[in-house]
Amino acid sequence: MAEFASIDELVADDRNVHVECSRETSAALLAAVRARYRTQRCAFVVETDRGFERDSVAAHLRFYGSIARSSVHHEDAIAHFNLRGVAKRKMGSLSPSALALVNLARASLFEPEACFLERPLSDLDAEGRAIALSWIAEHMEQGCRFITTVEPLREALLMPGVACWHEEGRFIMVDQDDDGDDDRESAYEGDEVRVLKIPARTETTTLLFDPRDIDFAESMNKATYLVVRGERYQTPRTMDELEAELSRAGFFRCHRAFLVNVQKVAKVERYTRNSFNLTLNDAARTSIPLAKGRAEEMRERYRW
Repeated sequence: MAEFASIDELVADDRNVHVECSRETSAALLAAVRARYRTQRCAFVVETDRGFERDSVAAHLRFYGSIARSSVHHEDAIAHFNLRGVAKRKMGSLSPSALALVNLARASLFEPEACFLERPLSDLDAEGRAIALSWIAEHMEQGCRFITTVEPLREALLMPGVACWHEEGRFIMVDQDDDGDDDRESAYEGDEVRVLKIPARTETTTLLFDPRDIDFAESMNKATYLVVRGERYQTPRTMDELEAELSRAGFFRCHRAFLVNVQKVAKVERYTRNSFNLTLNDAARTSIPLAKGRAEEMRERYRW
């Protein structure tokens, strides 16, 4: 499994990296990014960024545009990030999703060559997430390097670049399998649903879940979890074992690290050329990454 052995090694790499980590590790990464790119145009967005509560959104962005001496007019940033409806509102009254977009708009005014973002997708609604992912992908293609941190691994995988998690000082990369070149059997043999239960464990109990109740399975930090009604339960099954058991129960391996119950999928979205997303119909409207190498197989299998 590929990894970065240290913060210095990760920051010295030229790839765009999205990291699931603690806030302490995120702070250390921020300091390393500041040091490495101190002579280049940079933009930074951290979780505590709120702006001045009494400033309007327009005034906030106008101020930072003047600091950045940007060729991007603040009104263009407002339009690009779909903020016209809140441009006159006070910063202190914004919803989490609107505030997250304002912070990205502020970053865009610096026309960065390097950009550090904490939790760039976590507070966004579906529309805001599409805007953010499109902006990130566009600027990556223009040569801006992105390092994002502390997001759940599921959200890190939605963004173009390398996703990894932090463990004992190392940053372990997730296999992206974008090309879908593996030895999995792709044929789907009918609609038969087998009667089966999938085990999961708590500290004192073994639970047996009906597949129909499982939203998705997730592989993370060398363990496999079932997500049921928003709760995560560790299972002794590997992802390959779950895929073999659940494929006939309407589950699809949408990514090397995710197996989704297709009956729970409410929407399939393509944010950018290489970024696909499944939105579930659960209360949280959970987003699950769909590897580009598996998007066509999913479309053909389910005739979407």
